[in-house]
Amino acid sequence: MTLVPQPTSILVVDDEPSLRKLVDRILRQGGYNTLLAANARDALRLFDANAPDIGLVLLDWHLPGTSGKEALAELLSRRPDLRVVLITGDNDATTDEHATRDSVSILLKPFTAVELMLAVRTVWNA
Repeated sequence: MTLVPQPTSILVVDDEPSLRKLVDRILRQGGYNTLLAANARDALRLFDANAPDIGLVLLDWHLPGTSGKEALAELLSRRPDLRVVLITGDNDATTDEHATRDSVSILLKPFTAVELMLAVRTVWNA
């Protein structure tokens, strides 16, 4: 019997450097490995290079250039069962067809470290 390695990393995608650093620190303290991207283009590049290791994507819904909505569609086209936590300051993501999948959750800004970890653990274990 061959064991398939389980994904161990979270891809964090947010254009705000301070929020990206804070989320990175919280997740690392929670025992997760992280990959960081400031935009959708970098996120897709990192995902393609590290797909087997990525178990979850934490994705800002409002990214400059290619939006979080477009990035989510691209990521799910690459791996339909990918687990995703969308970060947004409003409820606009709740009507998107991709955002309503069972493997996708929405985390509203502002959030606490406890709320972040709960969202990640809930989606990771879904």
